Amino acid sequence: MPSFQIRHATTYAYSGPVTLSPHQLYLRPRADHRMKVVASGLTLSPPAEVVWRNDMYGNSVAVARFEGETTQLDVVSELAVDTFPRSEQQRRLLMGSGTPDYTSIEKRMLAPFIAQPWEIGRAAADWIRTGAVSVQKSKYERLLECAARIRYEFDYRIRYEQGLQSPVETLKLHSGTCRDFAALMMAAARSLDCAARFVTGYVFTPNAAPGSSSPHAWAEIYLPALGWVELDATNGLVDDGDLIPIASAADGSELTPISGAFTGAGVSSTLSVGVDVVKLAG
Repeated sequence: MPSFQIRHATTYAYSGPVTLSPHQLYLRPRADHRMKVVASGLTLSPPAEVVWRNDMYGNSVAVARFEGETTQLDVVSELAVDTFPRSEQQRRLLMGSGTPDYTSIEKRMLAPFIAQPWEIGRAAADWIRTGAVSVQKSKYERLLECAARIRYEFDYRIRYEQGLQSPVETLKLHSGTCRDFAALMMAAARSLDCAARFVTGYVFTPNAAPGSSSPHAWAEIYLPALGWVELDATNGLVDDGDLIPIASAADGSELTPISGAFTGAGVSSTLSVGVDVVKLAG
């Protein structure tokens, strides 16, 4: 049972006084049998009235309402969590006792997580077909193959532009960020008629310098016998205890850790983010 302490600090500095609109914060993990939230804290400066709600995916969302003007916004989230990863042996045990096909109810409920634009599905299917090992494989094995190919065939590149890179663009460039690789993994899974969702959170990186980590992203794929399986193509992790999910959605564009606007005549802003993920000895 890995245990972690996480500190995620975000600062928006403004060139002049601004008024802040309500902000949405995806910073508190979703807790289930795979993760226990031991403690959580959220500190805002300037202070705000914070109300929590669940979005349509069941994620915890904090809505912060500010008053007055400010020249800086600081958001600090501190968490203590325990994770309970499944082993490959446990996954194989579940697959041996379950069905490989979706039921009619699963197909109906998972439809938004399977659908994708035709051009993305076609590009992903062509990529799988041209590089796949030419032996009969289960969907689970083929998904593991896709994740491994993304990790070893594509170059990780820090990209400062906001938003997601299209999987079609990632396939052309053979490079991207963790968010881009998550989107490509989802496209590959959906082209195999598997439901996939985008996950934001954190990953433990050994020997990381203090404050040098950043929010992470990966894909989860739904297989009938296993439920949602974590596939981190960037790091080659499967259902790994070092992955700490915060929120998930059918599309990565729906998830931003902090979103909101400001009003101020001629004012510009700069952003700085620092994340620490500490694994506790145990």
